[in-house]
Amino acid sequence: MLAFCFLLFAAPPDTLPYDLNNPSFIINLVSNELQEISGLSPTDTEGVYLAIADEKGEIFFIDGNGGGTIHRTVQFRDKGDFESVEMVGKCLYAAKSNGDIFEIGCWDQPVPKVTEYKTLLKKEDDVEGLCYDAKRYALLMACKQNPDSAGLRRVFAFDLKSKQLNANPVYTIDPDEVNRLVPLTDDDKHRRFSPSGIAIHPITGDVYITSTALKRLVVLDYQTGKIRFAVRLNKKLLPQPEGIAFDAKGNLHLSSEGKKGEGLVFKFDYKPPK
Repeated sequence: MLAFCFLLFAAPPDTLPYDLNNPSFIINLVSNELQEISGLSPTDTEGVYLAIADEKGEIFFIDGNGGGTIHRTVQFRDKGDFESVEMVGKCLYAAKSNGDIFEIGCWDQPVPKVTEYKTLLKKEDDVEGLCYDAKRYALLMACKQNPDSAGLRRVFAFDLKSKQLNANPVYTIDPDEVNRLVPLTDDDKHRRFSPSGIAIHPITGDVYITSTALKRLVVLDYQTGKIRFAVRLNKKLLPQPEGIAFDAKGNLHLSSEGKKGEGLVFKFDYKPPK
């Protein structure tokens, strides 16, 4: 079982426990297949992460300790708009932008066992983020939706026992509230927060959600769903922040498409209050 599946969380910090301008290391993913890296997920092996890129149902195992070397790939579909990936126990899960969930079992065999689940979500919901929620025993699905709309951004829960999606969102985010907390500037090409990645902090339980559109990071209280933090991401460092994941120690990992086309993974050390 993965280390981030604890059911009890420590008290959340009063300030964001990361210096998002100073990563402790950066991995350049030289593989052309990961130029448009999207989802990012921890695995049950320390330092190894899952990644997925748009337009193909192929999951990559990245060795963070080995400079980003790809030491395994698992192809489960020839094509499709796959935006996110997550490991839960011995199973891999991937989500398409239309809300379909793919469960990949026996992925270490020549032919993996793939089960597809349809959900109530549609193409226009544009699912971009996926993460495991151990308390709910569910996958959280963050919807990008129309980035120009003022509507609430929604996060849904896909129950892993019933393999059904709860019709009501478990979290909603008001993009206007994000703009109040982090005022727009003339440099902001987009005007609305639109989720691109989601992960649950393994120690505090806070829900972290990235937005590529505005280069923002929003942190929600797990119980109430209220925004605890909203910060601007450094667009020079993270040109296109897509994937987000934590390791068991609470260190934050963000993936981004690089300026020169190569995929990048950044590690930010967890700095809890003393």
